[in-house]
Amino acid sequence: MDAKIIGIIAIAALVAIGGAAFALAGPSSDNDDSVSGGSAESRSTDTTIDTGEETITDITPEIQSGEYPFTIVSESGTCECEITETSEGYTITFSEINEEGTTYSISGTLNGNIVIEAGDYDFELVLNGITITTSSEVPIYIGSGEDVTIIAKKNTVNTIYDNRSEVSDDDISASVYSACDLKIKGNGKLVIVSTNNNGIHSKDDLSVKNLTLYVTAVDNCLKGNDSVTITSGNITLNATSGDAIKTTSTDLSSTGKQRGTVTINSDDGDTVLTIKSYCDGIDAAFDAVIEETSGTVSVDIIAGTGATSTASVVTGAPQGSGGQGGPGGWGGMPGGDSWMQGGGNSEGNRNVTSYSCKGIKASNSIQIKSGTVQIDAYDDALHANSEDTMESGVRPTGNIIISGGKVTLNSMDDGAHADGALQITGGTVSVTGSYEALEGYTITISGGNVSLISTDDGVNALGGGLKLSGGYLYVYAGGDGLDTNYSSISFDGTDVVIVSISGGNSAIDSDYSYTYSSGTILAICPNGMIQEITGSNAFKSYGTQKSMGSLSKGTVVTASVNGTLMAAVEMPSSMSNAVAFYIGSNSASITTGSANLDDNGVYIRS
Repeated sequence: MDAKIIGIIAIAALVAIGGAAFALAGPSSDNDDSVSGGSAESRSTDTTIDTGEETITDITPEIQSGEYPFTIVSESGTCECEITETSEGYTITFSEINEEGTTYSISGTLNGNIVIEAGDYDFELVLNGITITTSSEVPIYIGSGEDVTIIAKKNTVNTIYDNRSEVSDDDISASVYSACDLKIKGNGKLVIVSTNNNGIHSKDDLSVKNLTLYVTAVDNCLKGNDSVTITSGNITLNATSGDAIKTTSTDLSSTGKQRGTVTINSDDGDTVLTIKSYCDGIDAAFDAVIEETSGTVSVDIIAGTGATSTASVVTGAPQGSGGQGGPGGWGGMPGGDSWMQGGGNSEGNRNVTSYSCKGIKASNSIQIKSGTVQIDAYDDALHANSEDTMESGVRPTGNIIISGGKVTLNSMDDGAHADGALQITGGTVSVTGSYEALEGYTITISGGNVSLISTDDGVNALGGGLKLSGGYLYVYAGGDGLDTNYSSISFDGTDVVIVSISGGNSAIDSDYSYTYSSGTILAICPNGMIQEITGSNAFKSYGTQKSMGSLSKGTVVTASVNGTLMAAVEMPSSMSNAVAFYIGSNSASITTGSANLDDNGVYIRS
């Protein structure tokens, strides 16, 4: 029927519209609105998504004459509140806001939508236990405002069901859309379930803190064109056909700030972020930054839903990690602007898709400074581009910098790929499965504890060289352990243990040889390309070689200098015609024996 205005209410005090508030009943049964992943198993073998919904007995209340199923309360300030009846239910419009600090709350049940026109002022909408359901309009639409904040009140559960059909690119597909800066916060719970469209989208900056937030959407769960910032909270994002977190702008703000960054920190308390995405977990138009500041940060991403590498069992020469099937089962082709984002374009993943399924992707740089990060990706787990100049004129670096934290990566392609420089200066970095574990134009490891498993090269520097100047590095590779193209390797202090099991590859493969100044290096590979190791002047001055014959899985190979055990490694698989190399002394004793080994099966004398 035609819409009609039910009332225009200037609310300056506590007002219960219609005189009644609708109370939600408690959970009556388990919710089974879940989606299964693809044919490949995830790291947890469970790709079922948790939408965060709490089933209620009845969301269609009986409405007596003159009563609404929701209650609106003025917490501070005044505005015009217009309630319009539609064929679906009601549209609530907040407008004519002419002072700062205007706050309204809503509770109960709304079949319909909310519109906010705050002009040039700030506005806060408190969700005080509200269920919003719509099949025709954007559930919450913010057309104007300086800063608009949506607050989930403490001890409340608030749910938005966006049941609209898929909308066109010209329409607004988000369940919560803002044309201005949008802040989502509170100490309550907010659940958004979008059947065919997106979750939360701000045309400008989007920030999230404190609350428990669940977003299940077809494409982007959280999208801020200019930035997305998470500073605390327990956030679960399920993007069933697209990217979970996304930014798009790369120009400068009016204050000269570069746009397009995704920031995850703990400025306002502990942050727990869980992502399951059909495409990229995080797609940053500029930088992606993860850092523990005031509290702890935990980021857990499965990108490509159920895809998991098989590289934890390296069986021979380069073979890729294919054979497990694609990320099917979560929806057909990816939706919205996630289509055709470039894919893996790699020789590694034989099931490469025409769209991107990376854990964290950034068009400039990825910076992990601290926190716990765990990624399981069908494509690269970390990927930094340097292709397109930003709208600001900035040339992207394509750098990945890991300076702290605990980072665990599992990929059916590269563990970490940097078009520019890949730098590890601290923290614990574990690539538990990959085609190539670390790949970058230049690679530097100057600190930290790094362990890598790959079906092809463990470390691959694409042209700018590999510098190892501190920390610890363990490589278990089906291809070359360390590989540099058109460049050299510098051993300047990193303790390195390499097991490379393919006869067509070498533990150390450097086009322009390598240099050695310090550090303990123990390498084992089949007798095939050992001249890549022994042909260097550094090896002639500082190296020891010994043929080991056949080594069975579990055998411990040791290297000692002047009777002191310097390094040891337990063979992760059997090897025929094995040759062991020690770099650090040309009089080392290499044999089999025993040692006190770490979790990688490695001993390095400290």
